[in-house]
Amino acid sequence: MGPQSLIVLMTDFGTEHWHVAAMKGEILSRSPNATILDLSHKVPRQNIESAAFLLHCAVDSFPPQTIFCCVVDPGVGSDRGTLVGWIGDYGYVGPDNGLATPLLERADGEFSLFQIKSPMFKRDHVSRTFHGRDVFAPAAARLWLGDDPRMAGPRVTEPLQLPPNRGERNNGSISGQIMLIDHFGNAVLSIERSSFGDELQDRKFELRVGDMQLDHIVATYASSEKGDPMCYWGSAGYLEVAVNFGSASEEFNLKVGDAVTISLDS
Repeated sequence: MGPQSLIVLMTDFGTEHWHVAAMKGEILSRSPNATILDLSHKVPRQNIESAAFLLHCAVDSFPPQTIFCCVVDPGVGSDRGTLVGWIGDYGYVGPDNGLATPLLERADGEFSLFQIKSPMFKRDHVSRTFHGRDVFAPAAARLWLGDDPRMAGPRVTEPLQLPPNRGERNNGSISGQIMLIDHFGNAVLSIERSSFGDELQDRKFELRVGDMQLDHIVATYASSEKGDPMCYWGSAGYLEVAVNFGSASEEFNLKVGDAVTISLDS
């Protein structure tokens, strides 16, 4: 693809140590003119679902031909598959563990993906524990350079996809879970505005998540007093819970995966 495309990295490596820099070094040693952006390196450890949700929230902000190199890989060193190629308008490089689900859903079956088997798409020495550096970074560089991903290895016809993780209606209630805790301690829920916005707006309900209980939606943070818990529609189109000038995750013991229940008034 060359200079008109970006390489976007997402990992659960954190930023305290050398791992992310090593991935960037491997990419730039092969494609020194590549532009590399960071989506996040603070995905909850080994949490493929949270990584996929972050990718889902961010992908619309990137231009076509962007290459996403995503490494949240609890199966590293095992026989889990690898992927390189194109999904709709976007490039993807990473483990075949469901992380590519958001791209596959939006592409509606249009993808051309391959296993990473060829030495040309890897580092000379491949460790058992750091495929981000040794496999996926070199493959991302090759894709950026315009190499045909068919040279990487066998075609993948059925990449792994995660099951849908959206809010559900259940006899007068809505159920979901916490998908993400952000930097401020706000919790993003799997309750989409497009599906439940009309149902929840301007009505009373009882939302329970962790130790938190709420009964209405506010429009902005400024709609609540300092220290008040609240829920609102976030910028990604999902219901979020927060504490104004505080951390909902700390004050109410919230964590990714916690169940959410919204009981609706009849």
